[in-house]
Amino acid sequence: MKKSIILAAAFSLSLLLLTSCTDEQPTVPVDATVETSAESTDDGQGEPAVLPDAVPVSDASAADITAAVTAEIEIPSAVEKTADSIGAFYDVDVSAVTDMSVLVCGSGAYPDELAVFKFTDEDAAKAGMEAVQKRLDSQTELYADYTPDEMYKLEDAFIFTKDNWVVMAVCSDNARAKEIIEGIL
Repeated sequence: MKKSIILAAAFSLSLLLLTSCTDEQPTVPVDATVETSAESTDDGQGEPAVLPDAVPVSDASAADITAAVTAEIEIPSAVEKTADSIGAFYDVDVSAVTDMSVLVCGSGAYPDELAVFKFTDEDAAKAGMEAVQKRLDSQTELYADYTPDEMYKLEDAFIFTKDNWVVMAVCSDNARAKEIIEGIL
């Protein structure tokens, strides 16, 4: 009996170790609050994505946007940054931010990043856009030597602005990320 328990425990531990050592990178869990299928993002007449339950697109949150993008595009080892921790990544005035959702690669091995900020006004958004551009420039310089194979993500990265929103995406499919974001905003 003891031998069976020990063998079962050893097997379970071995299985746990084998599954935790894969090359797959975890992704942020997705709160499926934004539909991103082809049917919902475009009705053939250029209409933007719609939120479920007839919520107007203008009421989308920063978290809705990151959830929509990460539902289709992986951000490896994604870690959500908060207003308290964002200063290490972006030089933004958090008191001028009304909503934000920022995902960065937690391991630092990849440049993948998704940053969504909604600012209080146009001046704050302009300053926020400059801070986001500074971050993109810094990451481009860093990864040019660190992981040159990942540079395609930074070379195709984009910063999207609309009204008081500033969004940056650095990922494996920047074109699709931009389609999703433009469909929501």
